[in-house]
Amino acid sequence: MRFVFLSFAFMGWAFYELSGGADFQPRGVRDTAPVQIAEATDPQPAPPVVEPVRNVEPVLKPRAPKQAPERIARQVPPPDREEIVARLAQAGTGADLFATDTTQGLTLVSLEQGAASLRQFDDVETTADAAEPFVAPAPDIREVAGTRVNMRNGPGTNFPVISRVSLGDEVLVLSDPGNGWLRLRVLPEQQVGWISASLIRKKAD
Repeated sequence: MRFVFLSFAFMGWAFYELSGGADFQPRGVRDTAPVQIAEATDPQPAPPVVEPVRNVEPVLKPRAPKQAPERIARQVPPPDREEIVARLAQAGTGADLFATDTTQGLTLVSLEQGAASLRQFDDVETTADAAEPFVAPAPDIREVAGTRVNMRNGPGTNFPVISRVSLGDEVLVLSDPGNGWLRLRVLPEQQVGWISASLIRKKAD
């Protein structure tokens, strides 16, 4: 029993020391540590930035142009009627001068120039009348040289046959492209088609 009491006594002392001893205070009674609040300090203004002074070139302003003095046109009085008549009489030959009263002025008529214009116009009309009238070429009428000749829809044997003509039938040549075929019109039926040039001959007189 003595060891049991000693054990309890040792455990009680150890718990006492671990809990703080004489300085032990319950949690509800323990003073809370003051919270330190940082005070906001006013920001100090930044020092003004001083730009270095640069060499400033002087700005030259152009001078305003001087205004030229206005020229005042001198009014010249109109020439007299007698002076105009004298100048016109000396200017040209073959001109008739007809003088009217002072209010109507003067009228100058060139008879030689008008006569020359009329003669030139008459020459143009005479030349136009003397031109030869247009003469249309005579129609190229030929005849069929084969006994039974096929007329086709185009210049070649690969085109379909549209009609047949007989020996001696008259045809009018419409075009000759030079490829061995003629575009013809049968007379008097007016059938138009293509026939080989070797089967067409000129009509005997």
